[in-house]
Amino acid sequence: KQWYQRRVRGSEEETVQSDYLFDCLERGEDMQNRAYGTDHLAMSIVGREKEPLFVMDLDTGKDKANILKPVQVRSIRSLYTKMVAVFYELLAEYSSDEKKYENSWEEPLPDDLRFALRFEKRVLEDLKKKMSSMDINALSEIKSYNEPPPIIATVIQVIMLMLGICGESELQEWTKIKSNINADLIKRMAKFDPLSKDQQIDIHKVNDRLKGLTASEVKKGGSMPTFLLYQWIIDVISVLRVGESR
Repeated sequence: KQWYQRRVRGSEEETVQSDYLFDCLERGEDMQNRAYGTDHLAMSIVGREKEPLFVMDLDTGKDKANILKPVQVRSIRSLYTKMVAVFYELLAEYSSDEKKYENSWEEPLPDDLRFALRFEKRVLEDLKKKMSSMDINALSEIKSYNEPPPIIATVIQVIMLMLGICGESELQEWTKIKSNINADLIKRMAKFDPLSKDQQIDIHKVNDRLKGLTASEVKKGGSMPTFLLYQWIIDVISVLRVGESR
């Protein structure tokens, strides 16, 4: 109601600039629009009964060349869907006055970090499902290198370190590393639980190895399989960071 009142009362300029937000709410569609000198992505976030909860307005920048592609919009939509699912899970717990911890890591966490931990875990689980169906032949390019490009080498080295396949002293032995790039590696990554009692990942060592490597750099200097492996590293680290906040 307040939105519609504002739409009626607002100045003509404000109405023109913000029309895409109202259209997004009314149509329930994701919309990209130019407003206030930058590009925006508006998303209507709905509840279980498809009722609108709120509209998310993301400023995606001034460069028109960087307008989000459909696959990127779907990825953002997927993240918000996971957020809403976790929100309803915790809301159900509050309504019943019974907290249902998914693991021991959750117990000492305040509610905001419990939300963050469950969200990050769902992002990782979604990626692991993609990895479990990954064709091992997709890794053939990585294995074909006698000396891999630095970005690819870094990603593979970090994975070997995180899974405990190679120690730090062995990370420069590409021949040994290459022998472990196989179907079993993908299975281990797909089954890996960063919150298990057995895992001993040192986040600081992983970050030292990554040296600030970004997703865009991996996309440009690596390959799609390498990017998927990089995403796994980042998602695992994200889960661990929240979990270690306890």
